[in-house]
Amino acid sequence: MKATGLYHHTYLDVRKPRFSFDEIAGYDAVKERFHDMVVVPLTHQKGLKKAGITPPTGVIVWGPLGTGKGHMIEASAGAAGVNYIILRGRECTDHPDVIRDGFRFAVENRPCVVHLMDIDWLAPRKDADYRWSDGSTVGRPDKFGSEEVHKAVHEEVAKVAPLPDVVVMASCYRIDVLDQAFTRTSMLGRKIYVPRPDLNDRAAILKYYLKEIAVSGDVDLKRLAGRTDYFVGWDLEALCRKAKLVAVGRNSKDSPIAAMADFEDALKTVRPWLSQGMTSDYDRIFGEDCIHKYNF
Repeated sequence: MKATGLYHHTYLDVRKPRFSFDEIAGYDAVKERFHDMVVVPLTHQKGLKKAGITPPTGVIVWGPLGTGKGHMIEASAGAAGVNYIILRGRECTDHPDVIRDGFRFAVENRPCVVHLMDIDWLAPRKDADYRWSDGSTVGRPDKFGSEEVHKAVHEEVAKVAPLPDVVVMASCYRIDVLDQAFTRTSMLGRKIYVPRPDLNDRAAILKYYLKEIAVSGDVDLKRLAGRTDYFVGWDLEALCRKAKLVAVGRNSKDSPIAAMADFEDALKTVRPWLSQGMTSDYDRIFGEDCIHKYNF
């Protein structure tokens, strides 16, 4: 169970899952959707058939950068006890051969979960524009997938869709940019939205990233979470890392304690990836989408 050749580790990889849901802080409701749409169909195929339930042919996982979409997809494979195949979309915009190899590996190594990254970059809709309502182009790729790549993605997803032991999970940042042909029930018929973390999620994420350092009694994680409204997971990780660095530099001993002053210093330099305008756009895009695709 290992990819071979030039593509290994660069464009695609076949491996045992490295993450579990227990290692992902917050997002309880979102993780439950992953369990329902991915883990149950892979582990209870006979039961679903007897119950007259048709599992999703594939799932689109979308939302802002840095919200842990990839970790949740990999944790789903781990919870189901199947192989995990990752196709790194941003490196494949000119490589239809890599796309086809990746899906060939999927068939050879099933049961498996295929994480097709950046599908909105590989297969955008015609005249796709990554511009936000405020005019910015934050997160826009340098280039989208070639016509050959777009065709390869469509053909390969359609080819494995009928296979119950190959679950394609295509991640993207902008569902509205994606070629909507992929959202058909026969293709990637279900969706999971991973939004920016809410207050409780942010407090849980902060706690997770501070588990290896002593924290002063003046640090109120709920209050700190309230000051990080537009922070996603990787922003919160960066904030904790900076605060820990400040604490280490401030302490003369080998047992640093992170105090609120360290977080105040960190907040001066660590800024969120999301803007208020981008957040509003994400809320609007999700609100305008067909809600039925988000249910099993």
